[in-house]
Amino acid sequence: MGRGYKGKKGGGGRGGKGGGGGKGGNKWNQAGTSGTWTDIVKENKDYEEYYTAQGIIPDGEFHDFLTALQTPLPITFRINGSGKFAFSIRDRLQTDFFAKLNFQDGKLILDGEEVTPPKPLAWYPDDLAWQMAFSRTQLRKCPELEQIFEFIKVSNDYGSITRQEAVSMVPPFFLDVQPHHAVLDTCAAPGSKTFQLCEFLHAQGGIGTGEPTGVVVANEVDFKRCSLLTHQVKRANSPAIIVANHDASLFPMLSKDTSDRFQFDRILADVPCSGDGTLRKNTDLWRKWKPWMGNGMHSLQLKIALTSARLLKVGGRLVYSTCSLSPIEDEAVVAELLVQCGGALELVDVADEMTNLKRMPGMRTWLLKDKFGWQDEYLQDKADKMEKNIVPSMFPSEEKAKLPLERCMRFLPHQQDTGGFFVAVLQKVRELKKLPGDQGAEAEDKEAEPPTKKQKKDQQEAQEKAEDELQQGAAGQAGRRRLPPCIELH
Repeated sequence: MGRGYKGKKGGGGRGGKGGGGGKGGNKWNQAGTSGTWTDIVKENKDYEEYYTAQGIIPDGEFHDFLTALQTPLPITFRINGSGKFAFSIRDRLQTDFFAKLNFQDGKLILDGEEVTPPKPLAWYPDDLAWQMAFSRTQLRKCPELEQIFEFIKVSNDYGSITRQEAVSMVPPFFLDVQPHHAVLDTCAAPGSKTFQLCEFLHAQGGIGTGEPTGVVVANEVDFKRCSLLTHQVKRANSPAIIVANHDASLFPMLSKDTSDRFQFDRILADVPCSGDGTLRKNTDLWRKWKPWMGNGMHSLQLKIALTSARLLKVGGRLVYSTCSLSPIEDEAVVAELLVQCGGALELVDVADEMTNLKRMPGMRTWLLKDKFGWQDEYLQDKADKMEKNIVPSMFPSEEKAKLPLERCMRFLPHQQDTGGFFVAVLQKVRELKKLPGDQGAEAEDKEAEPPTKKQKKDQQEAQEKAEDELQQGAAGQAGRRRLPPCIELH
């Protein structure tokens, strides 16, 4: 799916030739001598204009919004809540580490800067997620901070603790995963949310005390990121995780046999996006971001969402999420999904869930901008005056304005010291009919016919051939280092 599909955040991460992080690339001039590092200027007038026009920031809060984006993210981590020792680890952090920090009147000054005291995330249950903020310089100057950092790092390797951005922890909670559920994570890498889903699957009794009857299928289209995903989820030591390497927009309908389709109880579609809510960590976006970056992600996001709806059981939950604030990637996708599904999906009102989690309601109308400027509506005769990737589903309409899009949630950086994020919770109330442009739905909806004798023979021969190839492959693997499971299955 291009750069955005491979890295999930289409515009985020490291650039091509320049360096990522808080500094620019270390450039060389024609004489072959090294240039100097240049600080990222955390300003982007296009960004300010675009989001001022969209009206997603409450009146009087835009300055706080920008200031938060220009500030580095705090360090956040969560304790594996399904582990036997979750509360012991939490208590040890507080008594053996946090209590040793010499805060006077709630403050600790190091290197002329204030260190924020560690504090639990107000909305996360049982104080099992924490945040703190300190620089590398402060870390080196304070042995107590260094001990905390080392403890978190080692515990992360063992799977007791997971370093994860606060808003990234949000979507799995709204899935309401139970131990018997079949769960699909469509775009799973790097795997932090997948690990969290696995925790919920094991929630009754802990990973060491019993096996759930459900399963988490963690899918990732990018081959290399599958290895990262596998490394992340294997820390859970769970037999209930399957890693798949497939295009999420084309993920197949599985079946137990010819007459029984397998569908999922819960699906997380944390789709690839422009990532413009990640400016606090992907600082290179300050100079790269353009208003039309999210437009190019919309169609792919919609395809993944539609496929997810097809794979979901009636009565099941689908959570659609992005780390973008753009309504073209958020409300526009959700609205078109609801329209195309023709009443089979409903937006769930989750205002009474996670009440300590501050959020903004979704919008029923929005604006679109491309390289030609602001576009009011999609008109075929204006096609030469708008970019080719602009499609009708990106625009609001009277029909979409009647949808309860305010049930969507947008998380703004300045409200709880997080990154920017968007979440929509949907429930499937009946099976889908054939979707526009859906070639596979019609075949699925027909009653399955038993295979003919010739088909049975062909299937038998194909299976025998596959088994022979597997045996030959296994012999060839002897003496070689085993590849990660996702690579072997590919």
